[in-house]
Amino acid sequence: MKKMLFLIGIGMLIYCGLLAQPATFPITDKQPALVDGLELGYVIKSTEVKTVSNKGDFSRYSVSFYVRNTTNQGKIMLYKQGWNVLNNVSDQLAQFNCLNATGARLTSKEAIINAEACNVLAMVNDCDPKKVDRKKQFVQIGYWIKPGQTISTTAILITPLNTLPDVQATYLASQLTPLSSASIGGPQLISVAGDQNSPQPPADGQGFVKLKNNFNNMYLNNQQGPPEATNIDVGWWSAQWQVIAIPNSRYVNLKNRWKENYLLVDQRGYVTFTDNYNDRAGFWTMESTNDQNVFRFRNLMTGGYLCIAANGVLIQSKTPVNNFCSGWLMEQP
Repeated sequence: MKKMLFLIGIGMLIYCGLLAQPATFPITDKQPALVDGLELGYVIKSTEVKTVSNKGDFSRYSVSFYVRNTTNQGKIMLYKQGWNVLNNVSDQLAQFNCLNATGARLTSKEAIINAEACNVLAMVNDCDPKKVDRKKQFVQIGYWIKPGQTISTTAILITPLNTLPDVQATYLASQLTPLSSASIGGPQLISVAGDQNSPQPPADGQGFVKLKNNFNNMYLNNQQGPPEATNIDVGWWSAQWQVIAIPNSRYVNLKNRWKENYLLVDQRGYVTFTDNYNDRAGFWTMESTNDQNVFRFRNLMTGGYLCIAANGVLIQSKTPVNNFCSGWLMEQP
């Protein structure tokens, strides 16, 4: 009888362990996974052939793994209430494993994406037990990913020659809770000023706008074919853009009036065009700036901002620079 109970207990432990295993999804650079509003994916930044000692030629990939919050609200992993000595909440969002990576030349086989610390302004008691004063200070209440935020890391993968990475994504953020429904105990939180939502496109569904760069006062257009920022003539349809809100999302398409194609960032990282309005590389978030009617456009797939280089060529940058080269003023045609 005791042996039977022991075997039943072991079986239950194994069963519960299997149930507790995190979800794993096969993904490609064209097909990310979407879990609880988080997109788990990767972008191949470059490819080359490398010779590895006497083993022959292999394919070498520079890959950017990412987790993107596709919802319009933050998601948080809260510390458990009470004494938190051992940091009882993990900051890991996802783990990516390349099943066919060789690991040669000290390259990677896996990558982990971590959430950011969530710090809030709160009223806390003074540490001196003789005092009853309360003061404002920032305290960490857990880890979070902001609405529309992309968190990424870059890795080098080496695979058999002419073989694409075979990648699996493991979702590790089962404790994530939408910020609006999170139960936050402990210190009294104080609202911190700041717009948490993306602005609505100022153009209506049928209207067009001109996009003037805030740095060099040049206009986004495709008069010569590729997208660029230059001086324009009055009435150029090539410099007029329709900002189209994508249904049930916080993203927009940027559609050119003349060619009727859509601005996107391709796999090489270049700003170019597509005829496919469903291409996620052509999805952008609009971020407000300190200047009225000046916005930044951030690409969904790369997390880069639409901006200009010193010569006026359109590029993407991971860091917006003071709302200037990545700032775009919306004007009526």
